[in-house]
Amino acid sequence: MIKMRTHRLATEAYRRVNDRKDKPYEKDYSSLAHSFPSMILRNGLAQATGFLLAKGKDQHNALLDDLNEVLRAANATPSPNGGELHDKIINADLSETMQLTRHSLEASAWIKRYSQGLLEQEDEDRYSVGGK
Repeated sequence: MIKMRTHRLATEAYRRVNDRKDKPYEKDYSSLAHSFPSMILRNGLAQATGFLLAKGKDQHNALLDDLNEVLRAANATPSPNGGELHDKIINADLSETMQLTRHSLEASAWIKRYSQGLLEQEDEDRYSVGGK
C-alpha cells in the first residue's frame, strides 16, 4: 500500500513524540516543539536548527533528531541524524533550501500538534488573564 507523504509525516511524528512521554525533559520538549515552526519562519531553517545544535540540551537534541526522522520518513532528506541535517541545510542551494524549509515547516507542525496532544504542558493558567 502506498502512503501519501503527509501520512508518513504524521505517522512518524506521532511515533517520535509519543516516545518523549515520561522523559525528564518532556515539558521543555513540548514547549520547544510548540515554538519551533514560528522559529523557522522568523529566523530561517538554518538558524533554527543551528539554535537546537548550539543549545545541545536533551530536549534540543531530541527535537532536532525527531525533525530529521520525520523528514526521513517522508523521503525529504537522507540525513542519518540531526547534526547532518543541519549540515545539509547550511550547504544547500536556494532551491533545496526552500524545499527543505517547506518540508521542515510541515514536519514541525505535526510534531507541535502531537506534542500538544500527547505531552505534559507548562501550566498555561499563569499566562491567561486572571492567572497566577
